[in-house]
Amino acid sequence: MSKPKTTYPLKVQSFYNSISHLYPLISFVDNKAKNRGISFSEPKQGNKVLCIGFGLGEEIKKYNSFGCTTYGLEFSGSMIKSAKKRNTLKNLAKGNTFSLPYKDKSFDIIYSAYMIDIFENAQIIEILKEMRRALKPKGKIISVNNTFDKGLLSRILITYYLFVKDNIFTRMKTRPIIAEDLFRKAGLREIKQKKVFWASEAVIGIK
Repeated sequence: MSKPKTTYPLKVQSFYNSISHLYPLISFVDNKAKNRGISFSEPKQGNKVLCIGFGLGEEIKKYNSFGCTTYGLEFSGSMIKSAKKRNTLKNLAKGNTFSLPYKDKSFDIIYSAYMIDIFENAQIIEILKEMRRALKPKGKIISVNNTFDKGLLSRILITYYLFVKDNIFTRMKTRPIIAEDLFRKAGLREIKQKKVFWASEAVIGIK
């Protein structure tokens, strides 16, 4: 099976490279959702965890606090530099989400936040399958991502967000998705979902 084209996410890579020096000023907005997602994954001491799209490394530090052995993969070189300036982190790498630089059955938990929702659905399925390859038997994939909210105000705000994303911040490609269906199509099981913030969810699937 051929790999999906990755020219679309390169625009996102350019976006995060350009804002890496400002990211500390805005990343706190998502911290509550990200931390709730980490707790939802129920990390245990000794777990081997991969954080994909780790930004400033805050999620890595959180998993470290549970006694996990952590690895980080980020596609923005500038974000990696910012993370290293702010934190003492090990096992960081720049890499391609479609072809993870890790062996089969390497991790107990693979975590990402606001990462898969920058891709089209077919690409998300391929990414989840690649994560599944690198996951140990009975390991967990967890995604914190944008999703839809049923309330009227939420629908209005999502419409506004999509307008801004598509017409002003055109390189910022995150969008609301229904991740549970994509997890199933990627061959994951025992899928669970939890709302972690306004229009944000954490979704877990087991290998």
